[in-house]
Amino acid sequence: MMRNLLKGLNIMLAPDGGAAGGSADNGTPAAGNADSSVAGAFDAAGADGDKPKDEPKKGNDSGGANPESEIKLAAWAEQLPPEMRSNAESAAKLAKFPKIGELAKAYLELDAKAANGGIPGEKATAEEIAAFWEKAGRPKTADGYSFANDKDNNGADFADAAFKANLTSGQADTMYKVLNENGAARYQAMQAGMIQAENEATQALATEYGSKAKEKMELLTRGLAAAGPNMSRLIRQAGLSGNPEVLKAFIAFGEMTAESGAARGKGAGGSLKSAYDEGSIEFKT
Repeated sequence: MMRNLLKGLNIMLAPDGGAAGGSADNGTPAAGNADSSVAGAFDAAGADGDKPKDEPKKGNDSGGANPESEIKLAAWAEQLPPEMRSNAESAAKLAKFPKIGELAKAYLELDAKAANGGIPGEKATAEEIAAFWEKAGRPKTADGYSFANDKDNNGADFADAAFKANLTSGQADTMYKVLNENGAARYQAMQAGMIQAENEATQALATEYGSKAKEKMELLTRGLAAAGPNMSRLIRQAGLSGNPEVLKAFIAFGEMTAESGAARGKGAGGSLKSAYDEGSIEFKT
């Protein structure tokens, strides 16, 4: 009787007035996929009450699938616009704050840093200050500068100074290059000036001493050597090697050592020993 009732119901619900989803010959509805109608649901269930093979699809609030990888947000996030919660990048950042108070604190800290351009304040720790300068471009240590191992130009000393001044790698490299270039230029200019001054002094002494100029130059050498092992270098470093008056003084000193005829150092006839090395000079009377 139930089967006949179902058959009649199917006939009435069918669009064409015929059997809906079953065979009219035996009155048994054929099992199929359920649609959105009651008849479809019954048809899919089958006359013998078989369970449908497919499970109903689960849905989320938006009617779509609910992925297992969906980021879980705190309850307070429900107050945010849906597009903000559904954006994976935004949701990942918001998930870091389980409580809304933590989000507010982070915002206030960020706002305070933005107010002073991110520069550490008076109460900043040494670590915070170091992190700021490292982010700006300063290396972690003085050895991090590219010129730190340049022994010929005292690179280590300049690296220490640059690090204390919190110079970035780019700033320090530029200053180091400019200082070296300027230093080299000044040294070359000094050398050129010294050579010119010595040439002019040579001409002046040649004019003054005439035929004895060569002898006077030998006495100059003797006087410089007698004054000390580094005297010639020191005179040049002082920029006095082209000063005629200074040269005449050493020529006179050379004459004094030559005219003494005395033992120099510990024995007569030995090589000239300077007063710096405990040499001695005696004059004949």
